[in-house]
Amino acid sequence: TGHADWQAIVSAINDGAISYYFSKPWDDDVLLSRIRESLALHVAQSENKRLTELLRDRNKELSLLNADLDRRVEAQTDRIKQQHKELQRSFMETIKAFSTLVELRFQEVGSHSQRVAKISRKMALSLNLPEQDAQNVVVAAFLHDIGKIGLADSILQKKREALTQEDLDAMARHPLLGQSCLYHVSGFEEVAFIVRNHHENIDGSGYPDGLVDNQIPLGAKIIRIADAFDHEAFDRGYPNMMVINEASAHLVRYSGTLYNQGLVRLFIDRNIANDFAFDESPAHDVYAPNELQDGMIVAEDIRTRSGMFLLPKGARLSRGMIRRIGKMHAVDPIPRGIHVFKQNSKEAEVAKNDIVQNLVGR
Repeated sequence: TGHADWQAIVSAINDGAISYYFSKPWDDDVLLSRIRESLALHVAQSENKRLTELLRDRNKELSLLNADLDRRVEAQTDRIKQQHKELQRSFMETIKAFSTLVELRFQEVGSHSQRVAKISRKMALSLNLPEQDAQNVVVAAFLHDIGKIGLADSILQKKREALTQEDLDAMARHPLLGQSCLYHVSGFEEVAFIVRNHHENIDGSGYPDGLVDNQIPLGAKIIRIADAFDHEAFDRGYPNMMVINEASAHLVRYSGTLYNQGLVRLFIDRNIANDFAFDESPAHDVYAPNELQDGMIVAEDIRTRSGMFLLPKGARLSRGMIRRIGKMHAVDPIPRGIHVFKQNSKEAEVAKNDIVQNLVGR
């Protein structure tokens, strides 16, 4: 422009986005310099636009890749979780198998170890123990009598009241034998320690070490109560509610001397004993293994021809249990069929007689 009207210049810059103003006559060097700056700015702006678009495209691709990665990670996590569940199920099945081997050495009503494990599991969960601690308690409960494998048949076949002092001394060694069996299994050190101490009493009168309350592991205190209750309730056969109440009263009577007071109170408050009262009605049906259905209640202990114990009276059948019964029957037949309570039995007994469910999974 040849007009030095500053108002026009300001208006042009503000309204027209003008970068530079030159008045005539201009200086060629200044003009060329400003043109070069403008061209450089244009190139920079164009490159910035290109890079911005490229970044947007790359971000979109990255977002898609992240979404795909999330799906793949989620799928892999699901597979790992499933594998972990399978390992846990296999682990508990193995523990249950060892427990069954123990009980083949001495005949008890139903499955003592499985009932002790059920009680121990309920108490551990009621105490909100960490998962690993709760599992250690349940495993120790299943295997608490594993040391009895090393006892002589002459001792195991006697009634409790017929045991001599020599027999009692030998019996008192079974927690130590149990610890020896388990201690060198990797990851079972805590389980072995619980097994060693499951016959210790709060007042120090127990065995093998004569420990007192605060010296006894929590898991051993729990199993001590579960083991004592089961012996009191099942020594004379499958108990009715009167026997169950008597067994519970025994725990209360010796609370603070043999058994931890807080744990006995927990046992009573949670009505854990009521899970083990059996319907005295003899009505039941007999089925072949391939006729069993999910939810049936076992009316008699299931044993194979060779004497292998499979399930106790009162167990509620699941699909997994039925499959295992069928596989075992194909190898070692169950000669008398499977006795189950009639379908019109009291519905309440389904809950009361659920001995195995939730211990070894489906």
